[in-house]
Amino acid sequence: MKRPHIVAAVLTGALMLASCGGEDAPPPPTSTPAPTPTPTASPPPAADVSAAPRNPFLAGSSWPIFHANSYATASARIGPGPVQEAQIIGSLTSLIAPVYVSPWTVMGPIYGDGSQPVITTPNNGVAKYLINGDDFRAIDFLPLNRDPLDFDWGLLLLANGNAVVSERLTNSIAIVGDIDPANPTSDLEVKRRIAVNRNLYGNLLAHHSVAFDGTLIALTDANQLIAIDLDQGQVISNFELPGDSGASFQNSFPIDQNGRIFVAAQNLTVAVDWTGRAFRRAWEAPYDMRGPGCEDVPPDRSREEEILAVANGETCTGTGTTPTLIGGDSDVMVIVDGHSPKNNLVAFWRGAIPADWSALPDPNKAGEFLDRRVAGVFALPYSTPDGDGFTAQNSPAVFDTAIVAAQWAGFQPGANAPRGVQRVDWLPNLRRFRLVWANPSILFNGVPTISCVRSDCHTYGMGRYGNRYQYTSIDLETGEESGRVDLGIDPNVLDQGNNHALADDGSIVYSGRRTMIRVR
Repeated sequence: MKRPHIVAAVLTGALMLASCGGEDAPPPPTSTPAPTPTPTASPPPAADVSAAPRNPFLAGSSWPIFHANSYATASARIGPGPVQEAQIIGSLTSLIAPVYVSPWTVMGPIYGDGSQPVITTPNNGVAKYLINGDDFRAIDFLPLNRDPLDFDWGLLLLANGNAVVSERLTNSIAIVGDIDPANPTSDLEVKRRIAVNRNLYGNLLAHHSVAFDGTLIALTDANQLIAIDLDQGQVISNFELPGDSGASFQNSFPIDQNGRIFVAAQNLTVAVDWTGRAFRRAWEAPYDMRGPGCEDVPPDRSREEEILAVANGETCTGTGTTPTLIGGDSDVMVIVDGHSPKNNLVAFWRGAIPADWSALPDPNKAGEFLDRRVAGVFALPYSTPDGDGFTAQNSPAVFDTAIVAAQWAGFQPGANAPRGVQRVDWLPNLRRFRLVWANPSILFNGVPTISCVRSDCHTYGMGRYGNRYQYTSIDLETGEESGRVDLGIDPNVLDQGNNHALADDGSIVYSGRRTMIRVR
């Protein structure tokens, strides 16, 4: 085993609860009768800043879902340019709750007075903050039916501004929104709960999204995708993902405008089509996400063991990143694998494989070839689980065909944490990757964020440098540092691997362990 980390002790108990809800968990509640309004599509924002096809059933804001949009690009056509300053406020969560990871952050639709809500889902509830000009403040915290050690990260905002979150303790989906939707400082309330039958579908994981027809798609630990009709308040369809050969599906997933869902496991990637009534398998492609030298890893290793290995910085943990979509129907999805000594950026053909495409040689097995659906494999200069490194858990960000990936330094980076950020482009005409730049001196310990305002493009993230925490912007064209903001020495500003959301005013907001940080 690699070096020990204090987070492992916390996660051991957390994961046992997170995976099963506990044998003594209360029975799932029935769906409450008062429905939310029909999830009608939202009108497009005045200036559509999305870097992907807009999902009309998500909130009409700059960042309504983790990873920004249904394509999971973590990018938008808005931003602050080079960073210059930061605001830090205390985060809202129950004081009894241990905080071991920083929660996800999304942006709600703008209120009538021009202010914008910021919603997060800490491990025991939902929190609301408000941006209004120079003002950034906490508004309300709503406790939910959660075990504080569960992983209830999943968060998205519907067209009506309501949040969809999970309550894994009772295996329910909760719809949360303002008591008074017209009041920017309104407290939050649970609008509705939708129970998911454990015996039929398994335990909810912290991953759900909305298809382009308004259906909620969620992943369970029984390796199932389930479709939930938010009007009816019930599961209307399910799909069993391949569960043989140690396949374990535990990452978030993108959905394209045609209903195609892309889910990655440790030994294969699967595309599933949602037709509006049922799921249908589109394709399945084997790929060893763990890499060479991992033959002794049991094929049936549990999720608890997997995530504990990730927290400890071990090799052979496979992919922990969310697939990201590039281009139209015929283009690719990209993901970062867990290979040693370097993690690879891997592309898969999303739709029909080009007729003249030949299978690529397997870089780890002389004389053998990868599945024909694999479109490219590129060893990242700065992404490694070796030494003080960790297998990438911070997913790649995409803008157009530019891909930004970064070294991950774990839940608790040390003073000399490994660094490195790189841009790799997908060249559709040449059907291959190309390294544009690699910066060895900067640490982005979370999912990189990309902003492009006309031709002014930057990528953003935070990291630890000695005993200080700093926020950095990088010029997307050159790879050179374009701005840096000192965040001090308090580890509560630490980003432990999550997402930095772009607000409609161009500022960036992310959640630290016990703080909220706004960067401009």
